[in-house]
Amino acid sequence: MTCLRSLLVIALLVLGGLARPAQAQMPRERANPGGPVEDTFWAPTLIMTSSVMHLPQQNLNFTIMHSFGIATDGVETLFGLDGSANIRFGLDYGVTDWLSLGIGRSRFDKLYDGRVKARLLQQRKDNRIPVTLSLKGDVGIVTTENGFDVQDRLNYLGAVLIARKFNDRLSLQVTPMFSHFNTVFISRDLDGEIITEENDHLAVGLGGRYAFNDRWAILAEYIPVFGDRTDGTENAVAVGVNIETGGHVFQLFLTTSQWMTEQHTIARNTDDFFAGDFRFGFNVNRVFRLGGY
Repeated sequence: MTCLRSLLVIALLVLGGLARPAQAQMPRERANPGGPVEDTFWAPTLIMTSSVMHLPQQNLNFTIMHSFGIATDGVETLFGLDGSANIRFGLDYGVTDWLSLGIGRSRFDKLYDGRVKARLLQQRKDNRIPVTLSLKGDVGIVTTENGFDVQDRLNYLGAVLIARKFNDRLSLQVTPMFSHFNTVFISRDLDGEIITEENDHLAVGLGGRYAFNDRWAILAEYIPVFGDRTDGTENAVAVGVNIETGGHVFQLFLTTSQWMTEQHTIARNTDDFFAGDFRFGFNVNRVFRLGGY
């Protein structure tokens, strides 16, 4: 029995010695202090311009953008709801986690547009990369009956999206933009003054989000135009509220622009926010996962 006890003790010591190294080699979950910063914005758009938020691969975002008439027209037009309204339906698809393609159709000018957005840099938690940087291109074509050739119906936008998430509440974005219209017009206003449109416009979008919690946030945008600009146009302004509901992101806002593409917002906004020329609008974003389960 003494010999048997000794053999059992030796066996337990050997097994214990083997178990300790095996346990030490088990993988451990560790926090990644240098990982990518996420949720800089909650939707692919701020209000009037695109944000640096990218769709995950094989995800589809369906967007409804709606803007009504001037709210300061009063009760007679139900604060703009009876006025002329523009609406855009859009689809954007995440080809990869850093590249998305989109199409859309707006009521004004029966405008169809195609867009591409590519992320070149993503902000890191350890600040090795302090900002997220994306490029966006958009091509629009007017389809109203006007007798123009296809090339005369085209308009373009190129933009650089630069954003930083400072903390869980505050995110800011700067967006240098260049727009071009192949065809512009010369006309007269009601006073007989000649209005000349410009082919090219250079602007910088300034926008931000302040989140109160993980569902509610406020938004603001200002888009000053630099250099030559179309006669009678004003810098676009918008303020709004972001509401995250899990599957949807709702954006309710007041804005000067009825246009739903950046090139038109830059070149054709004629209302002055600070003079009381603003309208009510909303964006609805719904993301569908098509793969990658």
